[in-house]
Amino acid sequence: SVSEVGDIKHKLSGWKELVVMADSVLAWEKEYYAALVSCTLTFIFAVVWYMDPSTLTLLSLVGEIAVLLDYAVPRLQAKLFPDSAWTKDNEKKLDQICQELLFVKDGAWRVVGLLLGYKHTHPLMFMAVSMVGLFLVAQIGAMFSGFFLTYLALLVVVMIPGLYRRGFLDKYCSGLMLRFQEFVKAKKLE
Repeated sequence: SVSEVGDIKHKLSGWKELVVMADSVLAWEKEYYAALVSCTLTFIFAVVWYMDPSTLTLLSLVGEIAVLLDYAVPRLQAKLFPDSAWTKDNEKKLDQICQELLFVKDGAWRVVGLLLGYKHTHPLMFMAVSMVGLFLVAQIGAMFSGFFLTYLALLVVVMIPGLYRRGFLDKYCSGLMLRFQEFVKAKKLE
């Protein structure tokens, strides 16, 4: 809805310039952005792997960086990017980004609702599928390091916007995308 998009937009107001820039990078508006995204993520993970911090230390460092960015970015944005430089195109882009974020949030809640509904209507099947799924995840976790799996998961997450906007997801995952679109349309009709 419009009010939810406005709420997301208000929450991102201190970050709007960086959000628009990040969207253009993640969407691969320039050819080299895909390599830039994957190389940056790989470099960050290589540094963390080399430093080999404990989990608690890593979580503390990530938290410190998040708090520092939360404090510094809105203040720096006000100085580096004056409001007069903000264009209507940037505003349209920010609206689109907020709508996409709302779509992802609503989709995640739909999946959670679907799973909870399935748990109540078919508890035995839910339990069996959950056990098999968790067993498979445990087997994958036994074969590969959690750090490597986290790297792969984040790499997929940061590549999805570019793959989607370039049409690769539609081209190579069209069957899965068709089922997903049917699910979304069915939920919109309800």
